[in-house]
Amino acid sequence: RRQRQMCIRDRYWGNGWIPYLLALGGACALIFRKKKKNSLSLVLYSVFLLVLFFCPFSGRVIMKCIGKIVYWRVLWLLPTVPLIAGGFTELVRRSRNRIVQVILVLVLTGVIAASGTGMIKAGNFERVYNRQQVPDQIAMICNRINEDREGKEVRIAADEYTASYIRVYDPSLKMAYGRRGDGAVGKKARVLYKQITSEVPDGKKTSSLADAVHCTYVVMVPPDENFVLDMVAGGYQVLDTVSPYYIFSCDKYK
Repeated sequence: RRQRQMCIRDRYWGNGWIPYLLALGGACALIFRKKKKNSLSLVLYSVFLLVLFFCPFSGRVIMKCIGKIVYWRVLWLLPTVPLIAGGFTELVRRSRNRIVQVILVLVLTGVIAASGTGMIKAGNFERVYNRQQVPDQIAMICNRINEDREGKEVRIAADEYTASYIRVYDPSLKMAYGRRGDGAVGKKARVLYKQITSEVPDGKKTSSLADAVHCTYVVMVPPDENFVLDMVAGGYQVLDTVSPYYIFSCDKYK
């Protein structure tokens, strides 16, 4: 459990310099303060938040309320932004020379910018050619389903990645469950979500569960050819493929 929590922390701290900038910001706020009360309040606020989040009892309560992933995101955001900004502001204000102040602002801004990972990097963004700005393969999947359904109401089961974009591209394409399986139409729909998103989904179980919740289409990446054969045997034919995704269709619910 502790190892899993450390992995979650590493996802947000990473290998950047933010922890050191946080300590430097706190030191600057205390050492170079001009308004003792304001600087001390800022540091005490940050210390209080860290104690609140790391205290086993209060930390567990917060995790229960907002979830573990959001917990670690909020943890470093709350003290980091005000303390670094306040501390570095005190450092810049320490000098009365305008040129030195400008140089300090540029240097500190550059350090902050270089301390993390930029959002604009290879793999994070790609050019797409649809108005909804979703991956083109998702747009192709939705268009193929719309062509086949001919305006009729449908229910789709898909993996986490595909399902989120399908809802964005065309809200009229109804899903058997929401994000992470929430808002499912029933218990079997939640089990279907777990089956589709499992490491090695089973074709017989997937087709049986999809049939039980009256899914018109199933969109996912099959693990092997046997999975496809089991889906076909369970009443779901291969409507089309948009590599690496298969669109399985059940004529019974059209």
